Amino acid sequence: MLKTSSITDQVAAHLRDGLQRRHWAGHMPGRSKLAEELGVNVKTVERALIELEREGLLESQGAGKRRRIVVSKQQATPATQVKMILYERDESYNPYVLEIRRALLKVGHNISYAPKTLLELKQDPRRVAKMIEADTAKVWIACGAARPVLEFFAENPVPMFALFGRMLDLSIAGTGPDKRPAISETLSHLSSLGHRRIVMLTREERRKPDLGLAEKLFLDELRSLGIASSSYNLPDWEETPSGLNSCLDELFKLTPPTALIVSDSTFCLAVKNYLASHRGRDLRNVALICTDYHQTFDWCVPPIAHFHWDTRPIVRRVVRWVNNVAAGKDDRRQKLYPAKFIGGETLKPVEVNVS
Repeated sequence: MLKTSSITDQVAAHLRDGLQRRHWAGHMPGRSKLAEELGVNVKTVERALIELEREGLLESQGAGKRRRIVVSKQQATPATQVKMILYERDESYNPYVLEIRRALLKVGHNISYAPKTLLELKQDPRRVAKMIEADTAKVWIACGAARPVLEFFAENPVPMFALFGRMLDLSIAGTGPDKRPAISETLSHLSSLGHRRIVMLTREERRKPDLGLAEKLFLDELRSLGIASSSYNLPDWEETPSGLNSCLDELFKLTPPTALIVSDSTFCLAVKNYLASHRGRDLRNVALICTDYHQTFDWCVPPIAHFHWDTRPIVRRVVRWVNNVAAGKDDRRQKLYPAKFIGGETLKPVEVNVS
């Protein structure tokens, strides 16, 4: 007897059980056929199928096509203990982190957060290694790890999945958004509005020990638009509230930027506050774009321009990797999903006299 709390949950549980018993193979029946068999609404079946997609059991093949069964041997996959190393404490409330945790629990794995975050460990591979050695978890997921931390995992046998972070060219599984297409689109749009003084503010691990691919692309794209690039466009700054404020003071002292691209939603809101409250100068027309998304952006009037990507395939990739590792497979594939530039009313043409 099904004991879930809603019709959709009951249908999802029934279909999940059928997948585990290998009732279907290859592709799922269409939603209309399933609705007829189960005696429920087509929309209910569709919501249940989407839920199974999030869990990594099914994969959409596009509109009008039947979903492919990804994990037909789910019942043979043993449960495993997963530890997630968060970037910072507040990240435990992020929707994608909560969704990953829920999806892993739903397919039978045990997941908990590591006792310390990457920031608390100072992104130090030696400190990360010491924490892992003292833990009993078999599988690890690192959220936004710096390059040296990911290099450590690539050279060690501990199964590790890079959720975001500078993973490219390393022998380590991972997923996240590919922000490069959105950066190109953003700079092209800003250039069409007359912006020439464009600055990107990124976290330290994106700049050191060398620039990340997105940051390199940013500078290359500026040059392709005929804009000379230097440390002015990608400044080094201390990652503290006072450090950010000092960086902005310095930027706006002599050659004020007309556009700011900020890599973190927390920093973006701090920059927005700086622009709105700075005395002696009206900075409200400075274009502000965040390369991340946060729900608070929707509450700003007008909304903040930002990058957006679908988190559902990211969740599915994480679940699939844990299933593979639990089944003894050496899965080191990386899959990035393109981010899109979402503009808005905050992006305006440059005024003739910007000072």
